[in-house]
Amino acid sequence: MPCSHRERKYIVGRPVILYKYYMDLRQLRYFLVLSEELNFTRAAQRCNISQPPLSRAIAQLEDELSAPLFVRNTHHVTLTPAGQGLVEDARRLLSSVEDAADKARRTARGQRGTLKLGFGGSTVYSLWPRLLEGFRAEAPDVRIVFASMSVLEQIEALREGQIDLGLIRLPIMDEMLTAEVVYHEGLSVALPSAHHLCATDGAISIGQLAADRFVAYEPRRGFRYHADLHALCQSADFVPNIAHEASSTEAVVGIVACDACVAVVPSSAERLRMHGVSFRSLKISSNPQPFESVTFGLAWKRDAPSQVTMEFVAHARTKIGLLGKLDSGEIS
Repeated sequence: MPCSHRERKYIVGRPVILYKYYMDLRQLRYFLVLSEELNFTRAAQRCNISQPPLSRAIAQLEDELSAPLFVRNTHHVTLTPAGQGLVEDARRLLSSVEDAADKARRTARGQRGTLKLGFGGSTVYSLWPRLLEGFRAEAPDVRIVFASMSVLEQIEALREGQIDLGLIRLPIMDEMLTAEVVYHEGLSVALPSAHHLCATDGAISIGQLAADRFVAYEPRRGFRYHADLHALCQSADFVPNIAHEASSTEAVVGIVACDACVAVVPSSAERLRMHGVSFRSLKISSNPQPFESVTFGLAWKRDAPSQVTMEFVAHARTKIGLLGKLDSGEIS
């Protein structure tokens, strides 16, 4: 038996897809305007159409629903009980559609979704709070997930897609990742409190540490700390005696406190205020070495980053100029 216009079958391969109703959003919008105006002429004007298309759209909607929605006569237009019942449902439906469309637009702009951040190291105490400032207000529908891990671990987590953004030391020697410079920071020397150099208040040159044992960061792919530390020490004609390695700044400074070693760390590590450790600035030589300062950058996976990721990068760019004017002691 052939299907009526309210119940048609379309076969796309298999299975059969059955559509019973063909009302569209345009019909519902026209219906709501007419339910408010109760006058076809005024309703057509509000809809920016002539009266005949409005009348046809309402008639088609009534036909689809097999129910009269309006009582019409030469003087009045009134809602039927069926029409009165449809008004609130139509409003909720159109509101839901608008909400869904808005969510889709915000998702496409990177203002909705999930953002996973690698969160660890000395950057927790300085850079991340500044970069995140104001982002929640700009993108309230973005869910931020903090993944606690060291700066070294963030490189691998970015490669594996476990996080969207990391805040790590540059340069990155990894073809899968890209980054944008965020902040340049000086270096400090972490000393055990009993070290003889703690009796001095001035900056310390790397050559003054030639006889000490060092704590270094673990070597990881894409991370140049070991090479830079050796180059810095070689500029003072010695090879560092690396006694321990650790994956995070907290662990490096903790070992300094426990085993009478020294370490070269970002100046923001001073915020750890760990018992048994004192900090002194690393003296800049007359011929600056590459490792007499450290550069931090926002890093993400080069291949197809999410819209949310790039929205945050755009937000962070508005903060970078402010960060550049501050030293590590001023960042809060």
